[in-house]
Amino acid sequence: MFGMKGKKKKKEDNTDLVMVNMGALGELAVPSEYSSLLEGENSEDQPEGSPVRTRIIPNNKRAKLKTLIQKSEGKPQSFQISINITEARQLVGENIDPSVVIEIGDEKKQTSVKEGTNAPFYNEYFVFDFFAHKEIFFDKVIKLTVMHSKMLRSFCIGSFKLDAWTVYKQPGHQFVNKWAMLTNPVDISTGVKGYVKCDICVSAKGDNMQPGPKASDADEQIDKNLLIPEGFPSERPWARFSVKVYRAEGLPRNNSSIMANVTKAFIGDNTALIDPYVVVSFFKRVGRTSTQKSTADPVWNEQIVFTEMFPPLCQRLKIQVWDEGSMSDVTIGTHYFDLRRISNEQDGDRGFLPTFGPAWINLYGSARNYSIGDDTVELNEGIGEGVSYRGRVYMELTVEILSGGTGPESKLSKMVKKDAKAGKAGGKDGKTPAGGAAAAAGGAEDDKGKAAAAEVLPVEPPPFPDDHNNESFFLFGALLEATLIDRRIGDRAINFEFSLGNYGNVLEPTGAPLPAPSPSRRRRRPLEVPDSSDTLGSSPTRMSPSSTSTPLLAEQQDPPLVSKSTTPPQKPCIVEGNKYSMYLPMEKQKPCITLLSHWENRTYRLHNSNLLENIAVLFEEGVATVAELHRKSDPGTELLLRTILKEFCMDARGFITAAQAKLKTEMKSSYLTQLDRKRLTMCKQELESMMDEAQSLGERKRKAGGVKEMLQKATKLTQKLRFLVEEPQHTVPDMFVWLLSNNKRVAYARVRARDLMFSSSQEARGTHCGKIITLFLKTPGKRVAGFTVQAKVDVYLWFGTCSDSNHMLDDLPAGFNPETGGADASCPPKSLLCTEQYEFEMRCHMYQARGLIAADNTGLSDPFARVTYLSNSQTTNVISQTLSPTWNQCLPMGRLMLSGDLQHIQEEPPRIVIEVYDEDALGKAEYLGATVAVPEVRLASDAYTPPTLQYSSLHCGSQPGGDLLAAFELLQIQKSTKQSLPALEEGEGGFYTVPANIRPVLSTYRLEVLFWGLRELKKVQFLSVDRPQVFIECAGKTLRSSVIQKYKSNPNFTTLVDAIVLELPENELLHPPLSITVVDWRAFGRSTLVGNHIINNLKAFKYTPPPALPAPVETHQPPKVLTPEQLSDEGLFQSAGEASSTVVLTSEDVLITVEEEAPPPPPLPLPPPLPPAQPTPEKQPRKKKQNSGHSWSLHQEKKRTIADESAECVIDWWSKYYASVEKQAKQDVSLLPQGL
Repeated sequence: MFGMKGKKKKKEDNTDLVMVNMGALGELAVPSEYSSLLEGENSEDQPEGSPVRTRIIPNNKRAKLKTLIQKSEGKPQSFQISINITEARQLVGENIDPSVVIEIGDEKKQTSVKEGTNAPFYNEYFVFDFFAHKEIFFDKVIKLTVMHSKMLRSFCIGSFKLDAWTVYKQPGHQFVNKWAMLTNPVDISTGVKGYVKCDICVSAKGDNMQPGPKASDADEQIDKNLLIPEGFPSERPWARFSVKVYRAEGLPRNNSSIMANVTKAFIGDNTALIDPYVVVSFFKRVGRTSTQKSTADPVWNEQIVFTEMFPPLCQRLKIQVWDEGSMSDVTIGTHYFDLRRISNEQDGDRGFLPTFGPAWINLYGSARNYSIGDDTVELNEGIGEGVSYRGRVYMELTVEILSGGTGPESKLSKMVKKDAKAGKAGGKDGKTPAGGAAAAAGGAEDDKGKAAAAEVLPVEPPPFPDDHNNESFFLFGALLEATLIDRRIGDRAINFEFSLGNYGNVLEPTGAPLPAPSPSRRRRRPLEVPDSSDTLGSSPTRMSPSSTSTPLLAEQQDPPLVSKSTTPPQKPCIVEGNKYSMYLPMEKQKPCITLLSHWENRTYRLHNSNLLENIAVLFEEGVATVAELHRKSDPGTELLLRTILKEFCMDARGFITAAQAKLKTEMKSSYLTQLDRKRLTMCKQELESMMDEAQSLGERKRKAGGVKEMLQKATKLTQKLRFLVEEPQHTVPDMFVWLLSNNKRVAYARVRARDLMFSSSQEARGTHCGKIITLFLKTPGKRVAGFTVQAKVDVYLWFGTCSDSNHMLDDLPAGFNPETGGADASCPPKSLLCTEQYEFEMRCHMYQARGLIAADNTGLSDPFARVTYLSNSQTTNVISQTLSPTWNQCLPMGRLMLSGDLQHIQEEPPRIVIEVYDEDALGKAEYLGATVAVPEVRLASDAYTPPTLQYSSLHCGSQPGGDLLAAFELLQIQKSTKQSLPALEEGEGGFYTVPANIRPVLSTYRLEVLFWGLRELKKVQFLSVDRPQVFIECAGKTLRSSVIQKYKSNPNFTTLVDAIVLELPENELLHPPLSITVVDWRAFGRSTLVGNHIINNLKAFKYTPPPALPAPVETHQPPKVLTPEQLSDEGLFQSAGEASSTVVLTSEDVLITVEEEAPPPPPLPLPPPLPPAQPTPEKQPRKKKQNSGHSWSLHQEKKRTIADESAECVIDWWSKYYASVEKQAKQDVSLLPQGL
């Protein structure tokens, strides 16, 4: 299996580089998992009922290494929407004065009014600028409305709308010369109202926009140029989107308003203080449910109906739960439905309409104890990653296609209109949410406002599952390590909280069940179900999951268990070598947590996602390995790629077999929703299609594209496979790990539930189930720039049903034993004891880095690195003004005590964290990037071998921050026995250098640079560049160009060629990068950075001498003999220096033929008789001289003239260069012997 770490093999005279910590992930050779297939094993011989994967999956104790520590926080950015309204045609109406109104969000712009025409011509250009988050901007709807303008009132002729994401995903992010079809959503039976020709472009900051095609003739066909994405039908029918909202559970009980909290403080009322309702937004139309008073588990049983054309030009549907307040409404949580994930647009029986549920959707947002002014409140609106669970909503989505919009109205349409006239579309109390459904009430002054509001109707609740479908789940965790704790939060005792939904949340009430609201405080709708069935599949005595009291356990007949979701408080200690970081001393005793929760038995969705996830991960890692081998020009690249494609087909075939068995056995099951069945069928069909493509790609004969083209198509397959992994119907919510300091939430980490889900099948098991995972806890909400990790924890996690709890300690590493209890949910262990401890020494060989981020105004940085391992930390020296520092420094860390089994420590040691900073003379050091690495372990019983330098990718948030070249070795120390460890070499300055047997072997290179000129330099600090200069830096040496005195008049350099001598490693993969920096010299000796560029791979610029030509093979064939007459007729004259095998025969020459085994040459031809008109012999030389002069004119040099010198001044250097290369090539061809 790709990327799985196996036991390292000793290197034998192999100096190749291991890229991106591949020492922990396996060498870049052909993995051993492919050996059987490379030998000719046929994967199609597997039995029909075999599991998904027949490869042996290594049972690693740690999760896979990830060098990305933390992702960048999404920030608002600049966007622009530009629209050009060209003309309109076929507008409905007589004697109309049309104008086009463009509406995007809250902004409106209008064209001029054209009087008395049905085909107005505008050619007007509009620009809309936005500064927002991507999640908000791409949901904005672009609406074009053609209005018939009158003095008193304007009438809507027709409108057209689409969202910004539909435009952005088009080629070039634009629609050019397309016709928007106008319709009237108020009356869908009237058909098309006209067409508007327009150009729409959506661009983000930094996008390269390409000009669109030229406009076609005036008599173009409108039907073939409609403004719709490719693949959409030209005639789209109308459809009804029904969003059915049934109930919600586990909503936050506290109200955010000040008055509510004051009331709670004076009255002492512990009931829920929120008044929730649901707002559904779809394609600029908004609908809301009624408001349920004072409840955290509301029941609505209502549906919101939208009428739109299908397929819609909108990508997502937004669900929001609001809390109605006395002064303003507050968002509780937001969820988006991606219509592409709940539908299939293929033709025939392979496709299906958007459908969902009935199923739960989990809401995430800010911490549940939020307050007014909290900077994490925007998380509740779907911006950024939610930091806490905020309840769940039980709902359903269905789509009904109407009969083309021209037939009689359906029964549902009549019922909707009747209900709308009765005034039921608004809120129950006549209120609308602030910023949410307020748009539903506005805009009613003209006809277009009538389409803004959606219809709200009561709906019958679905049949609820039986009680036996509610499963008890068990979460077990053991905290093994906690380090990198910020000093500011470590002054007091800290502990960690593990929560799943509301279970385990220490701030949630855990006492007696809350009393039901009285009839006076809660009004019911006619179709609302009684309180006894408010919870899905519950009896009248069952409580919602927001309460974790014992009646729920007694009802489920579970063993008596008190969940312990937090670790004991403990005071951290300061890390040796870094006073700003702390760690928890847990050498021999590791605290454990246990958590019991109850959810519906829908784990089959998680298992299916894990099956697809494992297939996708294997395939992605395989393609990445092939891409790396292709970059190294490995000859076995194509064979490995074909093997990977064959492996993918085998994995996909196994999933198809499992999906077919699932459909056959559970097709008629009541708990399988329609989307469950459709998704299994869709995944089966998509995998079959990808299998056919992979097989054709693997069996195809090599063409001109070669491996590069195969890699591109394989990458597209990985993208298609990734799209199938995510399950839109939620089940168990995600797990959160919170760092609590003085009972305040400080930092968190979020882990998907399906990554922890246990399954008896290894392929369907979560990637982190039963493994030690490394979590980097971060602050919630808006984070400051820099390294914002508040703690690094290593934790062992297992999650599954209580019936499988006997497997929770199966994958625990050796050396950790339960202090009390065992692998049983009724009596889980409270802590783990480590029986053995061993002393180690860490040696960090920090050689160099490349491609770092420029932090100073000069375009360079003053970098230093900080290495943290367990309770120790060391820092390198500062290298001034470079982006490719060479530290050449060894950082030793002694007296490290590691717990556990020696074999486990050797195979999977704890991770190392490396941070790189820019040293500032004034102020705090600036963060440049960080990475995670794995050390090479040498036990006392092993012979010492030097470690290998490895490149580890640095990341500054989600941005690449360069590469670090270093080696890390963990050496076991045994004082009882004598060890022959190599001594450290002390260099200048009193620090240790990297040993010579680890440093790369250097060779002398000459770097030659041709400075030609600079082009298209932009303004810097609002001033034009006038006197630029270029700096070339490589391996610590710098080459400077001449200064261009006047860039505008002459942008070329005066000194063209320069060179320096460098000491570079013999291994090309270890070559440092080459940085190119351009500065502008200004008055008083000031220099301003213009820009820089990094070339990481110097292999493309390395000069390789051409191979020596083979010596000509001498043959004994007689030369070709020509008479003077033949020579005169053919005019063969050769220039000096050209070889020839032709001999001219004269009267003084004697022909001598050496007889060989070959047949003798033909006899010499006799000279033909002279014709009567033959010139005299005296005139013959004159003719020969004329022929000679005409031939030599192509080779001989002519006299240089003034015109030649002026032409030479005009011809540039590159033209001369290519002309000389062409001339040299011709000479080389002429020097080759005949027959080659």
